[in-house]
Amino acid sequence: MGSNILEERMLEDTLTTFRDGSQAGVSPAQGVMLIDGWLQALQGDPNLDDLEGQLNELRAELQSAQPDAPHIRQVMEGLADKTQQIAEGPTAEGTWTGGLESLSKILRNFGSKL
Repeated sequence: MGSNILEERMLEDTLTTFRDGSQAGVSPAQGVMLIDGWLQALQGDPNLDDLEGQLNELRAELQSAQPDAPHIRQVMEGLADKTQQIAEGPTAEGTWTGGLESLSKILRNFGSKL
């Protein structure tokens, strides 16, 4: 990760959305838009199939008529764990690593408030 311009843009957009929405929250519709962007950015990377599966699971839950908050929290925790693993992985580099670490913390924090 980190070598794709689209991935870098999605990381920036995601961090900005969560930081800007920290007071008012991030709506399910905003979450779905971010997930769609990530799915497009990660498309074709076989190393991230598990991450894509978690994103699709979260997307489906956010679009549900009655979202299951405990399940969303669980999926977000899994995404935070995976993001942290990628940030600490052998191929992590530069500002990309710091952004992923920030994203991991934001996902954990946001999920814990559900």
